[in-house]
Amino acid sequence: MAVEVAGLNPSDTKIRARGGPGAPGGKEPPYVAGREAAGTIIDCGPGVNGLRPGDPVFAFFGWFARPGGHAEQLVVPASMVTRRPAAVPVAESAAVPLAGLTALQALRVLDVPPGERLLVTAGAGGVGHFAVQLGALRGLEVVATAGPDNHQFVRGLGASEVIDYHAPDATGRVAGISYLLDAVGGDNIAAYQGVLAEAARVVAVAGLPSVIRADVAATAIRCRPSGEELAELADLLADGVLSATVQEVFPLARAAEAHVLLEGGHVRGKLVIQIGAR
Repeated sequence: MAVEVAGLNPSDTKIRARGGPGAPGGKEPPYVAGREAAGTIIDCGPGVNGLRPGDPVFAFFGWFARPGGHAEQLVVPASMVTRRPAAVPVAESAAVPLAGLTALQALRVLDVPPGERLLVTAGAGGVGHFAVQLGALRGLEVVATAGPDNHQFVRGLGASEVIDYHAPDATGRVAGISYLLDAVGGDNIAAYQGVLAEAARVVAVAGLPSVIRADVAATAIRCRPSGEELAELADLLADGVLSATVQEVFPLARAAEAHVLLEGGHVRGKLVIQIGAR
């Protein structure tokens, strides 16, 4: 696979910040970051069906790929690859695999009945902005948290209500809600779990708190590579009912700046890195 654009995710900054080999989660050098990419197939190995050289594709290739997506070429298992929609810009396609699959898989674990309220935290972020759209497509009443500058953006994604997470009454406004998809972290879940409905369900994509209310069913998930599920997202992108927001495209030479920006928080959608020719 010839990489054109690769996504940047919090996992990339966390792995880098852990200090390399010997640190928990560290990687032995040489280490190339990146867990997702969009580009074009160069060649296919024996036994690969449904894909051929020249196909425009994208992929999330798991947590242990060497090298990662921030490289000019990759060898990727065919089961993790699917064709990307030709009408969707490659930079937007590169923003989809990891965050989009995480949102899709989280919603499947939650299994929210149509018409129910779903709370999505960090609704303007990478996972959050996909979760809001996918939840709305499932017929859910999506309530999302976001900073004031992103309220209009998140409403445009399909949220029926957007709450300023800075507000003193932020948790009270979702009192009695039964489903929470959290993309912030354990401390954030801890702040909300006191107002959740009895026997509420929580899915965490950024970690669970140390103490979970006894009646709350809480599950921490880690995204699984799946070409089949990614194909579902590709169909939604092609139909125009799902979109990827890219705040900024960085050339590879400025990847360090992209890391700093992502670590600072408040990114709308995703950041991506241009690797190959436009």
